[in-house]
Amino acid sequence: MVAALTYLIVASFSSAVAAVVTPSQLLQRGAVGYGQMVRLQGRVVGDAQTNATTLAHVFTVSGGRASVQVTYGSDLPGGFKAGASVEAQGTYNGHVFTANSLTAKCPTKYQAGTTRTKATSN
Repeated sequence: MVAALTYLIVASFSSAVAAVVTPSQLLQRGAVGYGQMVRLQGRVVGDAQTNATTLAHVFTVSGGRASVQVTYGSDLPGGFKAGASVEAQGTYNGHVFTANSLTAKCPTKYQAGTTRTKATSN
């Protein structure tokens, strides 16, 4: 019983501290990184397609010089669109990154607003 509880705690902790990587860093890891839980950060390139067999969403995440194909089997989050900054948590098998969670960030939401003042003449 204690061993099972310890395993659950360690497993949940290790997924919570998954390494954050860009597509370039993920590809540089090579076979050593296959199957390891990571958080992939980058920008969505183009539109997501739906795989007719699995019904998963398939899209590309780019980090500038490199890009990775991502598959995600749930509903896409609000704010998901071409050019959006995303973070996908999951595993990479050398060909496709399989995400089990996906977050999209809308850059305009986080930009500082500018205020306009109306010039008045007297």
